[in-house]
Amino acid sequence: MTGTLDLTHAFPTLIGRWLVPDAEAMNDELRALILSEEREYSSLGRSNIGGWHSRTDFLNRPEPAVEALTTWITWVVNRMVDATAGPGSFKGTMSVSAWATICRTGAYHAPHSHPDSAWSGVYYVDAGAADCSLSGVLEFLDPRAGVEAVTAPGDPYGEPVRVRPEAGLIVIFPSWLYHWVHPYAGHTPRIAVSFNATGRALAAVPASTTDVIASHEHYASTQSLTTQQS
Repeated sequence: MTGTLDLTHAFPTLIGRWLVPDAEAMNDELRALILSEEREYSSLGRSNIGGWHSRTDFLNRPEPAVEALTTWITWVVNRMVDATAGPGSFKGTMSVSAWATICRTGAYHAPHSHPDSAWSGVYYVDAGAADCSLSGVLEFLDPRAGVEAVTAPGDPYGEPVRVRPEAGLIVIFPSWLYHWVHPYAGHTPRIAVSFNATGRALAAVPASTTDVIASHEHYASTQSLTTQQS
């Protein structure tokens, strides 16, 4: 018996990666800004266990490096929207908020998701110095319920997806996808900027409303023509 089995890749979960070119100068300025901000106030303490977490208005800063990072994050978000909705098909606006994090030896981020957003991501300013294989590694958990109870040839289910930090790397993923960061074992700070992107589609104009607007515009143009002729 011969033939090819038709396979459907059901329930895809897209994770995007983009390495910003020539990011060294931007990263140097971002590193200095974030370390300086850390000295100004205490950590907000979200998913981070140890380390430092800034306020969520980081992209509001006026420095050129922050403006450059905002441009790259916006570009990546738009590419992901095109990949999921189709190029140019999303009609609306995307708003992005971001915060800086610093991990020092022993710090990590507990498993969590980002509710009320469409896409989330992280930009690595400084990957730090990894002293072990999983130090500071970002790990995504399989979102399908029950996969840990299933054994199949090749173990296609339940395996995590891991991303090793790299300076200049942006990672973007669905906000509902649970993830965590392994304990950091380096001796220099691991510095990152995380972000949430929220979309708002333009409200559709009902057909009846469109007809009324068109009728009004026709009436207005007719009245203007009548006035000019008289």
